[in-house]
Amino acid sequence: MRTAPRSAPNARSLRPAREELRSARDALYSAPGMNTSLPWSGWWRRPGPPGAVRDGRLSMVCNVCGACSTCPLDELQREAPPCPGCGSTVRQRAIIHLLSSHFFAASLALPDFPLRPDLRGAGMSDWEGFARPLARRLGYTNTYYYKEPRLDITQPPADWLGTLDFLISSDVLEHVAPPVSRAFVHARELLKPGGLFLLTVPWVPDGDTREHFPDLFVYDLSGPETGTPVLRNRTRAGERQEFRDLVFHGGAGATLEMRMFSRAGVWRELTQAGFTNIRLHDADHLPFGIHWQHPWSLPLTAQAPA
Repeated sequence: MRTAPRSAPNARSLRPAREELRSARDALYSAPGMNTSLPWSGWWRRPGPPGAVRDGRLSMVCNVCGACSTCPLDELQREAPPCPGCGSTVRQRAIIHLLSSHFFAASLALPDFPLRPDLRGAGMSDWEGFARPLARRLGYTNTYYYKEPRLDITQPPADWLGTLDFLISSDVLEHVAPPVSRAFVHARELLKPGGLFLLTVPWVPDGDTREHFPDLFVYDLSGPETGTPVLRNRTRAGERQEFRDLVFHGGAGATLEMRMFSRAGVWRELTQAGFTNIRLHDADHLPFGIHWQHPWSLPLTAQAPA
């Protein structure tokens, strides 16, 4: 038995579907960090959901700002390439990932952190890109060495001791004048029982920590603005020293590299300072663009004794 042919849909009946498709397209194109140079007809060539790797490119969502982006997986390094939305690096995204995993038992993006002003923490010259939004979610204060709110980890204020649920020190302790062991001790003293110390420093996998200026006592750094910095030191024994082959991180002044840590050296400092539950974190978390190409300078966490 023959049936009547279906009538072709008219323009009015297709309008809701077209509007829905247009809205979906606009939402995708307006996502922060999306590459909009591709034509809409090529949308299906984009990598899949966050964490997917296709043709060597990783699709990720930044857990600091929420931007979506893609990048070649083999080019993802500790400090580059940054998130196109906020400029975060693998190291900085890993800090947020570890902080969330510890306190919330899940890796949340920073915009999804619960409001917890009772959870008190501090950062030591943290990157402002995550410090500002973190302060809006938790009872967190970013501190500085040269300006307020000021924190000298070698001489922390007495009223801060035992008050923090967490302390973040990201690529700071390599710049602290020797002996660096006092910085580790004071970091532990700032924490409440069971408090979390989240630490990153550049370190090498073998050997021991190498102090560049082990006898530093009374010293002066001059000339960094001219491109020929000189470190002059008088040791405790009165010997005069002069150093010219200096290494700076991201500028001059207090960014002078005082040492190159080793893995064993960092572990020993944490242990001798009284920390427990010391962990090195080498696992990737691809949805948030956290991928470790090399087995060095990985983040560590440790806790004050409960």
